[in-house]
Amino acid sequence: TMKVWNLPFTSTFKCRAPIISAPMAGVSGGLLAAEVTRAGGLGFIAAGHFQDITKLEAQIKLYIEASGKPTDLAIGFIGFSSLATQSQWENYDYILRTYRPKAVQFFAPSIVTNDSGGPSNVELAHSYGSKVLAQVGTLKDAREAMRHGVDAIICQGREAGGHGLRREAGNSTLALASQAAQISESTPIVAAGGITKGKHIASALAVGCQAVSIGTRFWACEESIGDETLQKELIKENSCDDVVRTTAFDELNNEISSIKWPKPYDSSGVLRNKITDDWDERPSSDLQHAINHSDLLEQYKAERGQTTSTAIYAGEGVGEVHSIEGAYATLLRLEQETMQAIERLKSL
Repeated sequence: TMKVWNLPFTSTFKCRAPIISAPMAGVSGGLLAAEVTRAGGLGFIAAGHFQDITKLEAQIKLYIEASGKPTDLAIGFIGFSSLATQSQWENYDYILRTYRPKAVQFFAPSIVTNDSGGPSNVELAHSYGSKVLAQVGTLKDAREAMRHGVDAIICQGREAGGHGLRREAGNSTLALASQAAQISESTPIVAAGGITKGKHIASALAVGCQAVSIGTRFWACEESIGDETLQKELIKENSCDDVVRTTAFDELNNEISSIKWPKPYDSSGVLRNKITDDWDERPSSDLQHAINHSDLLEQYKAERGQTTSTAIYAGEGVGEVHSIEGAYATLLRLEQETMQAIERLKSL
């Protein structure tokens, strides 16, 4: 029989184990969410920028078919871009009303108010019975999320992969999560950033967290829908030294994308490559100058998809990810490792 974790988080979110697979845009589809959920975790589908509702609905249907658990649906949204227009607010309402997700997650920012004076993203979700997870990178934003009555706060450290606060604006995972847990009266705190092994989960529990949110480890799973060439880079001989949080990719991508990541979220945890070698330690004005006065942007566009010049999102825990496996087995192994770490500590 599987262990049922006895934590306010697991009872609030009706999941067996305190492990979330993070909603990674372009990676976290219905199948990945279904396998994590089947194994007892909280598996998220990424709505990303929420521009194409039919794409999201296709992933929701995949999730329902694969999991058989429509009431365990969980969807993650990017705050600044998902609810930028009234029609997106209507689409958000439609998704909540039609599919009644158990949980929604927001980040960048995690609290979004409706310009037309309607309910906020949190209030609207609550009106349909959905729980809300707010992902933050500072204690100030954690406090704001608590004031808005969210159901859990994900503390994302700067060692995380993918988008997050700029390195000078953010905090490390354990310091942020520990201090958020100190000030939280009843809101469960979830740690995110650099967590790829059970021993990391045990350390999060030790500082007062009630769950963890894991990205990189679940990107390196068979069910993820990311680019396989980039995915393979995750399991090469990497260490934390090979990961950097940089604004270089966002500065480049904001030039060519219709959706531009705003400061202070215009920063990504990635594997080092030619782009970071060339630009990360130089002022952004140098990169902007090269964009304006050379063929750098054309070259960047032409090389998109190549590992030397594409953002390969990865957190600092990637050094302990060595294989691409199924998400179901991955979750059970993480859980097993967590219990072993706790047992080991008891014997000291």
